[in-house]
Amino acid sequence: MTLKINVLVDWGNAFVDTNGSFYSGTTEEQKDRAVEVVKQSDLVIYLSDVHTRTSSEFIVNGGLYPAHNLIQKDWQNLENLGVESGKTVSPQLTAKLQDLVKDHSSGLIVPRHVFFQDYNGGYGVENAMPAFTLEEVEETFGVSRLNELSFLEGQINYVISAKHMFNGTGSQPTDFLGSFPGVPDVETSVFSLLKQKYGQGKDVEFDVTGVVMGICIYQTASGIRQLFPKATVNVIADACTHLIYAPLGIADEDTGNLVAKKMCQQVGLNYLTTDEFLRRTRK
Repeated sequence: MTLKINVLVDWGNAFVDTNGSFYSGTTEEQKDRAVEVVKQSDLVIYLSDVHTRTSSEFIVNGGLYPAHNLIQKDWQNLENLGVESGKTVSPQLTAKLQDLVKDHSSGLIVPRHVFFQDYNGGYGVENAMPAFTLEEVEETFGVSRLNELSFLEGQINYVISAKHMFNGTGSQPTDFLGSFPGVPDVETSVFSLLKQKYGQGKDVEFDVTGVVMGICIYQTASGIRQLFPKATVNVIADACTHLIYAPLGIADEDTGNLVAKKMCQQVGLNYLTTDEFLRRTRK
């Protein structure tokens, strides 16, 4: 029997809702297709960026991107971050998907490196203060920290996993920074726990949807393929938002689909439509 794991990448309000501070162009049809994929799953993992207002990613702080996915305590004075009035910076799961998982047995995990996402060298508290506490992330999502034993025993079927890199499976060494109150001493992620339980991934299927195809979807799905070489990894193309940017040679969704499909095939990812996925699932 194949275990079906649905990986939701950056399906948060700030990215996929029209009032999001970093709205990526996600359509209601794409959300509806993602809903159909979730319905087929045994386990749902929501990979979500989590930042503070001082994030080095943000344009106002010298980065590339609009402010997005802030912890709840930073949801004020957003105009100082260049956020338009009425826009949301919330990382919470978009409503259509949240409705499907709200009654699931759930848990939140924040890998250690995510706490130190803006680390800029040096040692000691003055150089390596965590960006936030685990309690602050729990408050933001309204979900308590993951009980790892319950997860390994199969008692959890919805996990929120915080991230800050494009590759949601990625990790970074931070053990040299030492211990900090409220921060785990060991780098643990939902994927390291799955690795502990399923090894190479035989009889496991990962179905990936979300935002955006050419960046976080491709990098995360590729990371899953490398971690679990015996697993099936499906990218559900029409349940993803595509990167469309003419200066990169991707002027329309058809071109984006062609490029993404070739990239996925090169690393052993199945590139499917929702209909193709459902037909395979229901055989």
